Amino acid sequence: MARRPGSRMRWLLFSVSGRLSRRAYAWALLFWMAVLAIPISAAVRAEADSQAMTMAGFGIIFSFLPAAWSIAVMSIKRLHDAGLPAILVAVLVIPAASLFMLLIITLWPSAKGPNKHGPAPDRPGY
Repeated sequence: MARRPGSRMRWLLFSVSGRLSRRAYAWALLFWMAVLAIPISAAVRAEADSQAMTMAGFGIIFSFLPAAWSIAVMSIKRLHDAGLPAILVAVLVIPAASLFMLLIITLWPSAKGPNKHGPAPDRPGY
């Protein structure tokens, strides 16, 4: 059985091991949406062909890369929690199906009790 890692935020956002509850997954997705909204709103407000537009573009690139990795690994942990195969995370790269898959991953109930990926995440103190 997997043990819970020490650094909680690093584990939550960037580690593949363990299980993740629906609530934590939804909050983390909202966090990344807020982070990505900052450079996108800067790009919308910037004038075309300006330095602000260039900086907003770099901001989008540099915030998208860690967000994409984090959402992928959090989805794998969520699939571990639901008892589903982690390979289903590949559906997230299909544009027409990604939003639907995120909804499924978010709403699918957790498997009861511990599994090979660790204890149930809704256990107190987990």
